[in-house]
Amino acid sequence: MPRRRLVLCVDDEWNGLEGRKMLLEEARCRVLVATSGVDALQLFASHPVDLVLLDYHMPGMNGDVVAGHMKACQPDVPIALLSADEGLPESALKWVDAFVSKSESPANLVQIVEHLLDLRFLLTPLDGLTAGRGRRVA
Repeated sequence: MPRRRLVLCVDDEWNGLEGRKMLLEEARCRVLVATSGVDALQLFASHPVDLVLLDYHMPGMNGDVVAGHMKACQPDVPIALLSADEGLPESALKWVDAFVSKSESPANLVQIVEHLLDLRFLLTPLDGLTAGRGRRVA
C-alpha cells in the first residue's frame, strides 16, 4: 500500500489553515500546519514533505521568501503560493510551481494539489529506486 503523501500548509490565518487541513485529509493526505515562515522552515527541514501550500502575506517573512529557502534545500518539492491578491509581483512567483487564489473552490484546490503531487512522482528520477523492489531509497 503506498504511503499517504505529506502536505505542509502554511498560513497565519488559522481558519483558512484549518479548513485546508480538513479538506486535504479528506483527500487522503497527511497534513502538517504552520502559522509562520519560521515554523514552516523548521517543519520542512525535519519531515519528508511532498508538497507545500504557502500563504503569500505573512508577518515577519512573506511566502516568497520562505519558498526561496525551501527550494534552496529541496528544489524537487512543489510549492503552491496562495493569496487573496490576484496580481502578485512576478518576483513573488520566482520560487513557486503554482499560484492558487484563495477564492478557488475546494474541489479545484484538491485537483491542483493532486496534479502537483502526481507531477512530482512522475518527475522523480528512476535512479532513486532500488532495482527489483520498486521502492524509493532514502
